[in-house]
Amino acid sequence: MASPDVAWSKFSLQKDRFYYLRASCKVDSQPFVRIWKTDPNSHPLFIPAVPETEYIVKSSGRDADLYVLRQEVDVKSFRKIHLKDFFKALRFSRFHRFNRYAGDGLTILPLFHAYGAKGLETSRAMRTMAEWDVGVSSPALQRTLGYEVVEHPVCSKPLQLNGSIATGIVVHLHYCDVWPDFERRLRNLTCPFSLIVTLNEPNPDFAARIAGQFPDAKVLVYPNRGRDVGPFIQLLREGHLDGFELICKLHGKKTVSLGPRMIFGEVWRRLLLNDLLGSDELVTAILQRFVSQPRLGLVGSSHFRGNYPDTWPRNAALTLELAKRLGCPEERFKPDFFAGTMFWIRRELLDLLKPLNLSQDDFPEEAGQTDGTLQHALERIFGALPGMASPPMTTEETAWPLAKPLSD
Repeated sequence: MASPDVAWSKFSLQKDRFYYLRASCKVDSQPFVRIWKTDPNSHPLFIPAVPETEYIVKSSGRDADLYVLRQEVDVKSFRKIHLKDFFKALRFSRFHRFNRYAGDGLTILPLFHAYGAKGLETSRAMRTMAEWDVGVSSPALQRTLGYEVVEHPVCSKPLQLNGSIATGIVVHLHYCDVWPDFERRLRNLTCPFSLIVTLNEPNPDFAARIAGQFPDAKVLVYPNRGRDVGPFIQLLREGHLDGFELICKLHGKKTVSLGPRMIFGEVWRRLLLNDLLGSDELVTAILQRFVSQPRLGLVGSSHFRGNYPDTWPRNAALTLELAKRLGCPEERFKPDFFAGTMFWIRRELLDLLKPLNLSQDDFPEEAGQTDGTLQHALERIFGALPGMASPPMTTEETAWPLAKPLSD
């Protein structure tokens, strides 16, 4: 919602004409600026940007007005396009389909050629997201980036389940600065749940902050081994998960290295959180699915389910070894899992891991590994657990927002 205290820049586009825009853009860890179409009180569009960006803009079929916040976008030039501008577009042209926003008759093409390595890095990040079906124009990306600017009112009374299910939410945080992403979503839930937060080092101030919002939460400290999976396995081994029928496993995924992986890591974490915890209605719907379907074993994000064959050669040997120890021969094992190791899982499925007798000591020291470790093998084993149950359980997907609100 627009504030009377903010300063806007407005651009009027005649239909079917191309325009050139050059601006200094205020970007942080996420290389996007906000642009409003027609109404500055509407939901913004998120458009790729670097500190100095040029754009080619077109409104098809009808005239349109665009708005930007001056504190975010300092416009240096806006005019009808010249022939020389099309020649600029030839640079980095292989990335245009990844950088371009196109929707509702509006096309905005960022030109990053003049910003060197930063422009190339941002273009590669947009390509990476598109490869995961989270491209610039996709509703998934636009909704994910817009989550923080949309009101998420807390229901005045809890949404009702047709039954009950003891629920635990487990959050592993190596980087405590991402906690607000979790805190905001958890505070919106009206369903009963118990919260467990695992850290890699003591942090009394942070533990006190959690207790201030969630007085009954457990905050436990484990070594930095096995990333989020190592502490989760140790929780299971020590019995902290025994009182639950259903568990939501989450972690503060963050890539500290610069470049495309860092940008995608931020989007990945928020998209996964939205698909699993995006609203009170969404979580209630997930719980209801588990209550009404006794053989439902696992629910995860529709955006990150697959077999990911490109990663299989580096993870096959250890994954198949673990599967064999669990009674699943190689010829029966079919990779199908939720990348990122965030999901809702029926607690009894985790008992199937007991033959492995794992503890956190079995995980390797952290060394920036991207594949081939015990945690990566277990990422794939978690996805296979429903099929290993007797009788087998099922796996389903979820996405935010709900396609049909519960109130309908």
